[in-house]
Amino acid sequence: MRAHTFQSSLLFAPASTETVYEELHPILRRHLAVRPLSVAADCDLVHSWMNRPHVAEYWEMAWPKDRIRGYLQDQVENPDRCPYIGQLEGESIGYLEMYDPVHDVLGDHYDVQEGDIGMHVLMGEERHLRRYTLSLGATVNRFLFSHPPVRRVVGEPDVENRKMLSLLTFLGYEKQAVLSLPGKTAALVVCERDRFFQVQRRHPDPQTVKTRL
Repeated sequence: MRAHTFQSSLLFAPASTETVYEELHPILRRHLAVRPLSVAADCDLVHSWMNRPHVAEYWEMAWPKDRIRGYLQDQVENPDRCPYIGQLEGESIGYLEMYDPVHDVLGDHYDVQEGDIGMHVLMGEERHLRRYTLSLGATVNRFLFSHPPVRRVVGEPDVENRKMLSLLTFLGYEKQAVLSLPGKTAALVVCERDRFFQVQRRHPDPQTVKTRL
């Protein structure tokens, strides 16, 4: 039996829905932050995002609100998953879904290593797609790597989602395989801790405002 890689991790059991990570972007001079999702407070917004064409194309979750609510509740209650919200200057702009690949379908398709953590990210607000998607992605990775047990961040975007694959390359992810997953053909992408920070040296360091890990 595969062992859980993040037993008792604060990443999977946040104490509240308060901001857990925040930084000030050195060029944009805007605050980017991550906080745990609240089903009661965030369901309407996530439902709206999931039904927008740029999200529905790849997430395929243009569902009624009650079904989205049930899905989010399952994410909150599952000890191997945890949903977060990405924020820009206090505005909720994206949905983040962290998971332990050991207990995900992805774990059946590649050799999970100790310290691997999975993440799904979507930018819900279209007006921020071009300017802030890369910045939010970098913030999310710094948030994950601020937790010492995390050694690699893994993902499985659709192979047809070229914009996402290009963005991940800029962040330091490397494509390692093409996988046949339920409902899609996916690219296995991996971002190692050292690789991420090596890539980020090309850019000014952000100022970390808050981390609760």
